[in-house]
Amino acid sequence: MKILLVRPGYENLFAKINIVNVEPLELEYLYTLAKQLGHECRIFDAVIQERKFSDVLAEYEPDVLGITGYITRTGLMLQYAQTAKQKNPQTTVIIGGVHAELNYQDFYHPAVDFIVHSGGIEPFGELLTRCCQKQQAEAAQAAVEIKGICYKAANQEWVCNERAVLDPNSLPIPDRTFFYEHREHFKYVTLSPCATVKAAYSCPHRCNFCYCCRLNGGKYVCRDVDKVIEEIEGIECDNIWILDDTFYVDRQRVEEFVRLARERQLRKNFIIYYRADFVANNEDLIVLLKGVGLKVVLVGLEAFDDKQLQDYDKRTSLQVNEACIRILKKHHIEVTGLFIVDIDARPQDFHTLRKYVKEHQLVISTAAILTPLPGTYQYEKFKHRIITDDPKHRDFLHLIAEPANMSRQRFYFEFYKFYLKLLFMNKKTSVLAVNYVEQIRKLAKAYIRKLVRQ
Repeated sequence: MKILLVRPGYENLFAKINIVNVEPLELEYLYTLAKQLGHECRIFDAVIQERKFSDVLAEYEPDVLGITGYITRTGLMLQYAQTAKQKNPQTTVIIGGVHAELNYQDFYHPAVDFIVHSGGIEPFGELLTRCCQKQQAEAAQAAVEIKGICYKAANQEWVCNERAVLDPNSLPIPDRTFFYEHREHFKYVTLSPCATVKAAYSCPHRCNFCYCCRLNGGKYVCRDVDKVIEEIEGIECDNIWILDDTFYVDRQRVEEFVRLARERQLRKNFIIYYRADFVANNEDLIVLLKGVGLKVVLVGLEAFDDKQLQDYDKRTSLQVNEACIRILKKHHIEVTGLFIVDIDARPQDFHTLRKYVKEHQLVISTAAILTPLPGTYQYEKFKHRIITDDPKHRDFLHLIAEPANMSRQRFYFEFYKFYLKLLFMNKKTSVLAVNYVEQIRKLAKAYIRKLVRQ
């Protein structure tokens, strides 16, 4: 069979600056599996490939279309499915990804044949082997036995099978042909090119705004360290971004990672995510990681006061955050501070947060508007104040719920003023953004006018 794997493009104000761009690792895993099963396969990544999906579809004429994407691209994913069915009704359309994992009902659509909601890549492989290119009745009969999917029964009603358990050690080392062909596009700020690796899935913590900790049934699972090291060793790229929501939290795993990295004489620059309390409580492990190439730690600092941290159920404190920053700076590791602007923020909160970032001299920092995503506690908290159901607005740059302490117009004015100051205050992002000053200014003004009207 001919299989086309697609990641839709994204579009928002700050995507134009192209500071961070991540390889389509999820598609590379599916690509690897499809090739192992003997199929012809192609990846189309609309994030970096400036082609119309309809042109790619007409040129390749796939038997199977696999689409993955975040919540903001829900509408476009369904549009792609419809386009494929209009072109050839016999094309099997399979949708998956992190949004489909918890909100698979959003893809109950006539143009979609199957939805993978759990189990990693294995359900996709079973669908290719047992269901694709078969009559609907026969495909539906086979689909009954596949865990981790939704399918349409003979009466066209959607059926959701039980969840499949993800075994991270069953994942193959991904074929990175696509990455190598397009490596110039993938970066983390000034670290370019930059490849990505997964060492763990879900998260062991329960911050109540977080979608990721609900993935994989809320169960945090890790790949064996030797498998991760083997994959990293084979990547022809100096910069490695480990995408786990939280890198290994078990001391023994961290020490094993460091031991094997030294033994294999890896010469890589690592970017990882860690919680502030882990860094604050494990300075010795941070020093070990620094010794094998740790360059950047992304930390969810979230807020500048203990009350807000408590409201987010972070189970940390301002004191812990500051200890984390101090340790990373002491060992010359770059800190990327991740912050949340609450929906009920007041105008002075933007000034206070900017002052906090400036005082702590964070090399890079970003801010997101608190976005109540379906499936999280914050969604239940704010659902009576939700002002839009448009998935495109769930990009952490839009107000999803009505603000309590200022008008929408004032909120957007304060947020984008704050964000642009943040962008140019950061030592590294300012270098990249300087060429976009006029474009950013115009886009920001247009965005605010548009958002206020919505």
